[in-house]
Amino acid sequence: MFMATLGLFLTAAAPAAITTGPTTMTASEIRAYNANLTRDHPNYIRCERVGETGSLVRKRSVCRTNEEWGRVDDAGNREAREATEGLQRGWSNGKG
Repeated sequence: MFMATLGLFLTAAAPAAITTGPTTMTASEIRAYNANLTRDHPNYIRCERVGETGSLVRKRSVCRTNEEWGRVDDAGNREAREATEGLQRGWSNGKG
């Protein structure tokens, strides 16, 4: 029972996949796009290396604007908060 609850918690806590963004741009195109923007501008594109699920070594580059990274962070925080609150309530499954 504990492992099933833990599995539900970990699944719910994973951030939602947001698939929008400058995924088709090359590194030089991103540099040219960012040339006239400050690093804190909402449209500035940042790339991060993210580990692939199930692999200890494989990583992929994910590029999004600052605004999109903020939405991803907010979604992950919201889902983790909801999962934690659900655990604190005892997973009532929505029943009174």
